[in-house]
Amino acid sequence: MVRSDADMKRRDFLKATGAGGTVGITALAGCSGGGGGGGDDGSGDDGSGDDGSGDDGSGDDGSGDDGSENGGGSNLPTYTYVNNAQSYNPPRHDAINLIASQFDDELGLDIEVDVLEWGTLFSRVSEEYDYSFSTWHTFFVSEPVTELNNLLNSGNTDPGQGNYAGYVNEDLDELMSSYLAEPDADTRIDQCHEIQQTVMDDVPMMPVTHMPQTAIYNNNQVSNWESDLANGFNSYWTMINLEMEGDEDTLKGYWPETLSTMNVLGHNDESKHVYQFNMLYDFLVQYNGDAEPDPEVSLATDWERVDETTMEYTIRTDHSWHDGEDVTAEDVAFSYNYIVDNEVPLYSTQAGYIEGAEVVDDETVRINMSEPLGPFNLSVANLIPIIPEHKWADRDNPSEASIEEPVGSGPMMFDYWEQGSEFGMTKFDEHFAPVDFDRRFWRVIPEASTVWENLIDGDLNYEPFGRIDRQLNENQDNENIGTQFNPAATFWHFTPNERQEGLDDPQMRKALVEAIPRTPIVDQILFGFPEPGFNVVSEAFGPLHTEDVTEYEESIDAARSRLEEAGYSWNDEGAIQAPE
Repeated sequence: MVRSDADMKRRDFLKATGAGGTVGITALAGCSGGGGGGGDDGSGDDGSGDDGSGDDGSGDDGSGDDGSENGGGSNLPTYTYVNNAQSYNPPRHDAINLIASQFDDELGLDIEVDVLEWGTLFSRVSEEYDYSFSTWHTFFVSEPVTELNNLLNSGNTDPGQGNYAGYVNEDLDELMSSYLAEPDADTRIDQCHEIQQTVMDDVPMMPVTHMPQTAIYNNNQVSNWESDLANGFNSYWTMINLEMEGDEDTLKGYWPETLSTMNVLGHNDESKHVYQFNMLYDFLVQYNGDAEPDPEVSLATDWERVDETTMEYTIRTDHSWHDGEDVTAEDVAFSYNYIVDNEVPLYSTQAGYIEGAEVVDDETVRINMSEPLGPFNLSVANLIPIIPEHKWADRDNPSEASIEEPVGSGPMMFDYWEQGSEFGMTKFDEHFAPVDFDRRFWRVIPEASTVWENLIDGDLNYEPFGRIDRQLNENQDNENIGTQFNPAATFWHFTPNERQEGLDDPQMRKALVEAIPRTPIVDQILFGFPEPGFNVVSEAFGPLHTEDVTEYEESIDAARSRLEEAGYSWNDEGAIQAPE
């Protein structure tokens, strides 16, 4: 039943992926409690897509039958699991193929794996909602409920609004709303625990693995890697604390694909853009490695909650833009009002809490909220870039603006952009939190083996992608390579699109979760670096995290039993039938 764009037969796929001595389908399924299933560790996949062509010997063409022979139910539709190319992220590509095979072989679902270029995949899921199942590395920020409210709020289900799962739960909406309005941090801890319990009991989204924050670097050229909660080892905090070794003055990184824009208000929130703009622009509040707001490294040197819907910020008066113009309180107020007035899609979540900003005096800006938001600094002030009024005031439709040479006030300045090849920045010497390197570039290198050759040789000196794969496993003990791992806020997610028939049934979602071989994916595809997933709020969030959530077996038997109890059946060809 599994088909791919390359029409590659299952036997050929298994033969190819088994060449590296990896464990095959039956062993993987056995680890997860099943009786034979699908999967590989991806070491030899050619990037052509999933493991089967639909011609797996069963004669099933994907159309199914009327279900009348066994159970009287009807066939479920063909489901599309979107997958990135093997060259972009080999482990995730292979994990998705394995999960799809488990759903197909063990649960009798008809799965088609659609291998897409990453930008196309991201748009298909997050903007068009044209998919059945999706998996990628989530982009959680330092405030988990703000992100969950965007991803799972019942009011965000229209295309592009954020809730690509199509999940509707008014009780959860109310819980998240209460949390976000609560000014007391201790009260929010208990509320966050209840939110996690609700989400994990209904599983609109499931962590497949809890991926660690990962620093990979050439230890002869750079040291002192400090992470923060939101962006790990690619954060502002990381960059201003890095120390260059020897005579090295350039931080040299890569990314597997090119940037798509220089517009800080017009990108798609992919990490490849976030990591650049976090250094080009300042934000009112920056956080240190302990997830605490730090005025020493922020544009605002002080702040105060005037009342439940009003914040006031004291702005540095001795700071300038990269073009030499002064940064003023007017620029700060302009940035907030401009983003709200122009309904910039990228910051729609933050803008929803902002009524407007006003200048109180030369060093004070007041931000008025449209409704109470307890974690305002984490959810808004840490995320909205401060932009120069003299560059943006005359621009209409800013999210569509074509920006060739961005002007910010952050620790690094734009230097060059060779689209499809390389992007470079230089140090802004006048910044209040300077970096230790003179230049930073990212070079587009799709192949992981080439990246590692360059890292070991020193042609690159850090790996911002944080890729966990066979290359890391084989090269981490090289004398030129340094690594650090910390708990991360993010995870590989598994998300069903509940707009599609059958996927709005929580029992089906729970059965799918039980069929995901999370431990084999960790042990055999990701070489034991992460932990199997179990909660949407990770331990990296400290007291906001709770262990007291519904957990799911990794068991095909449990999944099939759950479906049988819910009224599902299987016809003579093994295809699952919906309840009558």
